[in-house]
Amino acid sequence: MITAVTSVREQIVSTADRLFYKQGYNLTGINQIIEEAGVAKASLYYHFPSKEDLCVAYLNRRYEKWSAMLTIFLVGVTDPKESIIKCFECRAEYMLENEFSGCSYIRIIAEMPQRSEKINKQAILNKEKQRQFFIEQVKKLKKNSVSSTNDLVNTIFLLFDGATVQCQVYRELSPIENALKALKNLL
Repeated sequence: MITAVTSVREQIVSTADRLFYKQGYNLTGINQIIEEAGVAKASLYYHFPSKEDLCVAYLNRRYEKWSAMLTIFLVGVTDPKESIIKCFECRAEYMLENEFSGCSYIRIIAEMPQRSEKINKQAILNKEKQRQFFIEQVKKLKKNSVSSTNDLVNTIFLLFDGATVQCQVYRELSPIENALKALKNLL
């Protein structure tokens, strides 16, 4: 059941999601979020005692969006190799939908020369959830020892994040296409 409190919180997170991803954390002020969300300052601080707390909610929201998109891409896929490939294809679609804005976790961390412990912890947690997907799929391949599984997962994850960053830099999909070629050779 959605209550007024839930909808106010949702409005704040949705606004922060849009602004942090579009403008960045440092260039988005609390007053802009309050104004664009159409909420009172007290309401924002009731739900989020600090901008850092709001950023943690934003990072959670970005992971939920990514996870939901990946789930749709994986409907009916049972082969672990295909699942890994589909994850890269999903990232390509994500990059297109978000105008090559890149990974929200990497972007936030890049903005934080003095890393916020809360924000850093959430970004790492989200990255580890992404890594866990690759771990689960590689384990299903059942042809690897523990050390080779870790090496393969690390390589896949590096291809995934590297391609994401390069797509953001060049504003094109060729880095993911190249990563997919390398991935298929690995698998």
